[in-house]
Amino acid sequence: MIPPAESFYDDMASSYHMIFDDRDKAIERQRVVLTRLMPTPDALGTVLDCACGIGTQSLGLARAGYDVEGTDISRAEVERASREAAQRKLDVKFRVDDMRQLATCEPQRFGAVVAFDNAIPHLDSDKDVAEALAAMPRSLRTGGSIFVSLRDYAALLVQRPSVIPPSMFVDNGLRRIVHQVWDWHDDRRYSVHLYITRQTSGLDLKSSHFVGHYRAITPDEVASLASRVGFNDVRVLSPASTGYYQPIVTAATA
Repeated sequence: MIPPAESFYDDMASSYHMIFDDRDKAIERQRVVLTRLMPTPDALGTVLDCACGIGTQSLGLARAGYDVEGTDISRAEVERASREAAQRKLDVKFRVDDMRQLATCEPQRFGAVVAFDNAIPHLDSDKDVAEALAAMPRSLRTGGSIFVSLRDYAALLVQRPSVIPPSMFVDNGLRRIVHQVWDWHDDRRYSVHLYITRQTSGLDLKSSHFVGHYRAITPDEVASLASRVGFNDVRVLSPASTGYYQPIVTAATA
């Protein structure tokens, strides 16, 4: 069984921004991708970012004029997202919730539910994924939509990589290297060892290590489960069609 995701994200809440090349640019990229897929703020209504993390999608959408609420299972990340919204003078309400329940969310309130950046594969089984997908339409207005992004696991399940090549960034002349090591436990489940290594001064380096756990599920499998729980017009959008680095599953309520 996959350990709870909250400990992974609680541990890395203060370092999460360092996985991006540039935090503000990442927020802007998310804004561009999502606003191309969504109706205008007036037409859509409130957006629920149900795996908000430190607010990468929520802050971009709020900056674009959308009414946004964010939930996440990690209290530390919710607290950081709230601080970041306040610093940017953005009115986004963040709170702790489990995407399988969305117990804090008012029924039939939202025009869209977003779960980006490979959040769904933290769930341990198809049953858990179906439970999360079934919680979304309860929170959506009639005709509302979901937007779920995840890795293209169809290829990764064949390749079973053990290392994700490092990325190197430069902050004020100092290097920052981000890489992952994957330990596979069975045909689906694996642990991610995320390393963030920073040059502090001269040749001195400081490394942080975080461990997360995933169960690989393909975008097509997520789409099939979305259809099974009652969504219509289920689609898998490729990175080539959206400009986003992961496939995006979209679907609508009746």
